[in-house]
Amino acid sequence: MGGAFTSITDDVASFDFNPAAYFLSENEDSRHVHLFLNPVSPFVGGLNKNDLFINDDLKADDILLSLSLLLKSISFTLNRIQIGFLLGEESLYLPDEFVNEKFFRTSGFQQNHHHSVIGRLKLAEKVSVGSTASLMVESTTGNVTESFREFGFSYGILLKPEKGLSIGVFFVNLPDSLRRQRLPLDRIVDESVNIGVSYELFTETLFSLDVRNLGEETKDAVREFHLGVEQVILSQVALRAGYFLKENDEKVFSWGIGLFNGDQVFKRYGETGGRNYYLNYAFVYEKSSPVSNRWHFLTLALKI
Repeated sequence: MGGAFTSITDDVASFDFNPAAYFLSENEDSRHVHLFLNPVSPFVGGLNKNDLFINDDLKADDILLSLSLLLKSISFTLNRIQIGFLLGEESLYLPDEFVNEKFFRTSGFQQNHHHSVIGRLKLAEKVSVGSTASLMVESTTGNVTESFREFGFSYGILLKPEKGLSIGVFFVNLPDSLRRQRLPLDRIVDESVNIGVSYELFTETLFSLDVRNLGEETKDAVREFHLGVEQVILSQVALRAGYFLKENDEKVFSWGIGLFNGDQVFKRYGETGGRNYYLNYAFVYEKSSPVSNRWHFLTLALKI
């Protein structure tokens, strides 16, 4: 959807965008735990343990990284409060030394990832606030096998003034050494304010608009408009598209599809803040010079 996510509720994806939009349940009387498990990574990690653990000294980050191979995220819901942890999220941009053609690539994962904790509080029926703190691990310049650690933070608010309308705002505070780390794909820079509006024009048609990087008057603060649309068919198929124009007139298009809406099947804990599709695919095409970039994203979720 062109990266226009700031006002759209979601689960794990909200860690990196608007923490106030982190919804696993809107039932104020609910108390439960959600686990997001990855059944593939433990086998891949076991076969490539030399890539993941090349240091002799065991560190706290190594423990979190090991745990993340199976436990991707855990969330606790206590009435109006939700607290979540996201472990071992890999950086999308790796140094060239780690790039290869393997389908399951583990090289560079130990040196380039982050762990996050998120909290969301529902202040009122139409107002939620949230915050995220992240431990960011990145390769050291000049020696990519070594890494350094920094902390990043984000703060957000989500308003729902009327049915179908959502307004989201979040502020990002990245460490100075990583101030452009999220710019290439997310289009987010350090100390920027990001605003989004989404509206469900019809029952199954959602439009969204994001304005990136407001507030901070720096050379990094590239202001962009991101547009997205989602059309749901028979409640089980979601067709998505998006577009934005980069500062150098490079155009970025995205298309996607979501299949099997879990909210129509599992309602034990009440409706979530947004639709919950089990199979999602997105393709992003960035028309640039001299080489255009193409991104493929695929997620498959099974709810137990």
